[in-house]
Amino acid sequence: MGPETVKPSDSEVIEVFTELAPRYAQVVNKELKRFWGWGYQDFIERVLHCIPATHEAILLDIATGTGSIPLGLLEKGFDPRNIHGLDITYAMLSLAKRIMGKNYTGIHPPNLVCGSGMMLPYRDAAFTNIICGLATHHMQVRDLVAECSRVLQEGGTLLVADAGGSLYWKIPGVKLLLRVAAYIYFSLNENRKRAWAEAKAVSNVLSPEEWGSMLAGAHFHRITIEKMKSRFFFVPSPLIIQASKA
Repeated sequence: MGPETVKPSDSEVIEVFTELAPRYAQVVNKELKRFWGWGYQDFIERVLHCIPATHEAILLDIATGTGSIPLGLLEKGFDPRNIHGLDITYAMLSLAKRIMGKNYTGIHPPNLVCGSGMMLPYRDAAFTNIICGLATHHMQVRDLVAECSRVLQEGGTLLVADAGGSLYWKIPGVKLLLRVAAYIYFSLNENRKRAWAEAKAVSNVLSPEEWGSMLAGAHFHRITIEKMKSRFFFVPSPLIIQASKA
């Protein structure tokens, strides 16, 4: 991905996750257990459970990070030649390649590309399945959904798993309080750059109603949104969102 395609907001996210890459799984595992009550591997398994194994599947994992979902797809028997992973942070992809090299020698590795989920570097109708986990809150979701619709085949499925908001967040001052809380938490537990990135990300966290409306407007149907409980009422609840391209 050339520098002309990187927005200032992308650059901030890249910087944060470049620093986080070597300890990403451990940090996310701790945070998910604290906020939702289940760990990172539980999250990955829940996502993989939603993907039916078919020989014809051509899959794209957006914001693949260290490659946990592509590795899980390999374990489920998907054709490695049809597994694609995209991440905006090169350090994440480098680590993913090393992990895959240790676990799967002698096979064609999944195709890993450095790029933005909001400007996917793929042709139209290239995939039957798109997955995006724990990343939409760091993107402009409308752009992401439009790009997913473009590169999905007719009848293809989109699976998103991430934190979900509430319509109450539209009340004046509520979103500001949540951003302040996020900044304070991540400042104390991580660093100021991560804190600022997560505070800004609050504005991209959508409610189930907003997700449904946006997906319908981007030519998706058969939309299902499962809302699970978080450990605390003030923590965004996890959502599992599935939709088919009409």
